[in-house]
Amino acid sequence: MKQFVGSHVVYIRRTNDTKGMTEIAFYDGETEWVTHTPDQLLNETLRMLNSSLTASRESMKSMMKYTQYAPVIIDAPLNLVFFPLHTRDSYEMWYINSQHYLQAIDYDRTTIYFTNGRSLTVDEKASHIMKCQNKALLATDFYSKVRKRFL
Repeated sequence: MKQFVGSHVVYIRRTNDTKGMTEIAFYDGETEWVTHTPDQLLNETLRMLNSSLTASRESMKSMMKYTQYAPVIIDAPLNLVFFPLHTRDSYEMWYINSQHYLQAIDYDRTTIYFTNGRSLTVDEKASHIMKCQNKALLATDFYSKVRKRFL
C-alpha cells in the first residue's frame, strides 16, 4: 500500500464488482487496489493516531447517538472525516471523504461528484448520501468545538 488514508484520498470502496479488492481513489486521479477492506484501512490509519475504528464508532454512538452510518473521524479540525454509504455489516463498503464530496444527483442511478472533478455512480439515492454527509458535518462540528473547549 502506497500510503495510509488521509486528506489525499477521495473515496474507498469495495463492491461485488471489485472481486474482494478495495479501491482507493486519490485526489490526483490515481487509483490503487489493495486486499485490505476499507474498515481495515481506516483502522490502521486510526491506530497511527492512537485510536481505533471501534473506538471511533463507540464515540459516535455515545456522543452523537449515531448507530447506523456513523462517520469515521480521523481529524475533525482538518475536516478529515469519512462517511459510509452502507451499514458496517454489509459486504459492500463505501467511504466518502467529506472534504472532497461536492454533490450527489439522482438519475437512473445516483452520481456523486467530487471537488477534483472525479465522479462515481452508486445505487443509493442522493437523499441517503446527503443524510450520511450531514452526519459527518455535524460530527465534525461537534468534535471541533469539544477540542477547542478542552485543549
